[in-house]
Amino acid sequence: MLRGNLRRGLALARLRTHRASPLAVTLYERAGCHLCEETHRALRRIGLDRPLAIERVDVAADPALELRFVVRIPVLAVGEAELDAAGLTDLQIADWLRTVAP
Repeated sequence: MLRGNLRRGLALARLRTHRASPLAVTLYERAGCHLCEETHRALRRIGLDRPLAIERVDVAADPALELRFVVRIPVLAVGEAELDAAGLTDLQIADWLRTVAP
């Protein structure tokens, strides 16, 4: 029985192993922001199906970024495209990622 479970586990690992290069996604956030943490968790879940390279940027560390994103955080960016991600579901974020980087 252990062999069957091991075989199934290895098959699942092969299915979840991405061969494409990861999509670079920047998450603009603020420390202690629960919406930012939930958006990061959503990106991690989406990353199981599509390879993502997530860069987390704390807007409080840069006054220019803090002024730009003062009420918009969390914000996702792929290249020049930006998405105000507060309150969005995994499906909505995944759909947006498919539109900006098919």
